[in-house]
Amino acid sequence: MGKSHSRSFIWASTLTLVLGWLQPNAAEAGPFEISLGFNYNRTNYSAGNYTWSRRYGASVAYHFWSTSSLEWSYALAVERTVISGLQDTTFNDQIYSLNWVQGLSTRDAILQPYVKGGLGQLNRDATGTYSGGVSPPPFMDSLTGIVGAGLKLFLTKEFGFRFEGTSYIQNAELRTWKDNLGFTFGTTYYF
Repeated sequence: MGKSHSRSFIWASTLTLVLGWLQPNAAEAGPFEISLGFNYNRTNYSAGNYTWSRRYGASVAYHFWSTSSLEWSYALAVERTVISGLQDTTFNDQIYSLNWVQGLSTRDAILQPYVKGGLGQLNRDATGTYSGGVSPPPFMDSLTGIVGAGLKLFLTKEFGFRFEGTSYIQNAELRTWKDNLGFTFGTTYYF
């Protein structure tokens, strides 16, 4: 799996969103939603030993019904770990995903909890070494499952804040949900 695989995923995701937008909707004409998010986390273990990560994300969703939407999402994540004598690594991840988002309240509520699930493409570039001079694989491209939950708090009918926890499940093994769990805080806007 290489760069052509991720391009195919992007094209398929885009085509699905366009076709969903063009499809007549018997229930309710739905608006688009755009969201932006950010997270930064740092853990200091001892003098000079630390882990930090930052994640930026953006998504565009089309609401088919008052509680359901199809979302195309992109995230850029960087994780840096330095543990003297054991690990000195940097992971740069790009994640593209297509998700079904199911609201637990209607779109006009001030508080809107939701859950989501989908498929994604994870592209990772890694540098550095582990104990004994072993290096992580320099590149990894893989399909991944997506599960998540979040909460939107709307200040107006169109603008609000969004808090979300998302897990990228490797090889469709649900027991790995804790391995790639990330949280983001950001904004969301209906138009």
